[in-house]
Amino acid sequence: MPNLPRIFLALLLLNSALTFQNRWPTIGVRWAPELSLELVILLMALALLAAWRGVPGRATRNVLFGGFLLLVLGRYLDVTVPALMGRSINLYWDSQHLPRVAAMFLDSVAGWQWLLALLALLALLLALAAVLRWAFDTIVAVLARPVGRRGLGALALALLMVYGIGRLSPRLPAEHWFSLPVTGMLAEQAKLMLDATVFRHHGRIAAQPPLPVSDLGRLGGGDLFAIFFESYGALVFDDPRFAVPLAGDFAAFEHSLEVSGWRVASARVESSTFGGSSWLAHSSLLSGLRIADQGDYQDLLASDRATLASRLATVGYRTVSVMPGLKYPWPEGQFYRFDQIYNAERLQYPGPAYGWWAIPDQYSLYRIHQIEAAPVGRAPLLVFYPTINSHAPFAPLPPYQPDWSVFDAPPPTAAAVAEAVELNHRLDGRELASAYLQSVRYNLDVLGGYLRRYAPANALLLVLGDHQPPAVVGGREIPWQVPVHLFSRDPTLIEAFEQAGFRPGITPGPAALGGIEMLGPLLLRTLDSRWPGSPQPAPLTAAVPRTR
Repeated sequence: MPNLPRIFLALLLLNSALTFQNRWPTIGVRWAPELSLELVILLMALALLAAWRGVPGRATRNVLFGGFLLLVLGRYLDVTVPALMGRSINLYWDSQHLPRVAAMFLDSVAGWQWLLALLALLALLLALAAVLRWAFDTIVAVLARPVGRRGLGALALALLMVYGIGRLSPRLPAEHWFSLPVTGMLAEQAKLMLDATVFRHHGRIAAQPPLPVSDLGRLGGGDLFAIFFESYGALVFDDPRFAVPLAGDFAAFEHSLEVSGWRVASARVESSTFGGSSWLAHSSLLSGLRIADQGDYQDLLASDRATLASRLATVGYRTVSVMPGLKYPWPEGQFYRFDQIYNAERLQYPGPAYGWWAIPDQYSLYRIHQIEAAPVGRAPLLVFYPTINSHAPFAPLPPYQPDWSVFDAPPPTAAAVAEAVELNHRLDGRELASAYLQSVRYNLDVLGGYLRRYAPANALLLVLGDHQPPAVVGGREIPWQVPVHLFSRDPTLIEAFEQAGFRPGITPGPAALGGIEMLGPLLLRTLDSRWPGSPQPAPLTAAVPRTR
């Protein structure tokens, strides 16, 4: 191969390794017609070093090539994570959850399959490293000759001048020919790590105002359910891909509840997370603070802040957390001061497993109703329940059981399991979106069935999303908003929340009321009989016969 074609190919490979883009919505990449500023600077530095001290030795080349591979890895994370999750990566906090995430995705895969996939990935990475090493060594060899040094140095200098002119002159935006530097992302990660460790302000939690004290007199001794629908984002009302096919489901759901005597008011709030890390949204609701990263979460757990559960406990409520997705020890759960925590083991699910999460949400809700809500003469309840069946990859879904007391449905078919495994592996946006639609319908079936058949007549149910689904489903650069619904048979109670910004019906308004953290204080204030303007509870009429 002539020298010029070899040099061009080497430069093309090195440049492409730092400028590729994500092939949305997959974990793959695509070539992008951009230039790498880091590569230009590296060429200039190598040309100057070779002219001054000669070609770098093997040890120096190894260090430089290792740094180049670090930039390639940083580029992959920088373009892939936001494309799939809808948010930037935080290496310090996100890396701590890799073992559990890996366990979730590998649970339904045979050992030989993931071992084979691991070997294939390793072979691919080694082949990629070998190709890039060839390209890197080719450029270093060119620098050994004066003509090569002058040529590559002149090329690098010319490109740096073009970039600089583009930065300085609005008439020639040549800087847009260059991809965003990877070093900026790496510097940001270093800053995030320092902010989370050395420079972290641990007194922020203690400095925040406490949750309001409430007598909950407006609720009249009724139960309060706080139910998080996993991955239930505002895109189900905003994005035509989801809003149009779900419109009939929401209308039928609302009508069936109206016939059964339930009223609903809705709003939207800004979640503190996107595409995952649901516990940040949960803790934001329970604490009344915006908990936006793992550092905030750890600081909260180390504090003595009152929570929504402890506030209700002081006025005689029994506080219960239902955590069917909890398979590991959760000592931090004691911070919230729940009287009882029902994890996967305590729920004693006897049926077939549906995906990694195993337990149907319908079973969990019915089981906790039998144990905690059905007994006569009990104390009023706070039931905190994050659902799991609408978690990515949204399959396989359990069937909705018309008879809630029967959970001997057949296990998911081999085809359904294979589809879930395929969704895990391929991360195909279109297929995941279809599965997501079905999971939202399942949530509506479960909630509607419970309200019509079992929910205590004097209960208030707060139902909301924890975060938007991952960007691989809903797209990138969408708001972090989630719907919030309130269900009650008491018209004056619903009207009180409407005065606070909710609107009648199942469809939330277009603007967010605020952050998700404002919901806890809003509940406590609105339900306090001493709060200015709080109306007195209306007497409930006889319970409307419950239907399926």
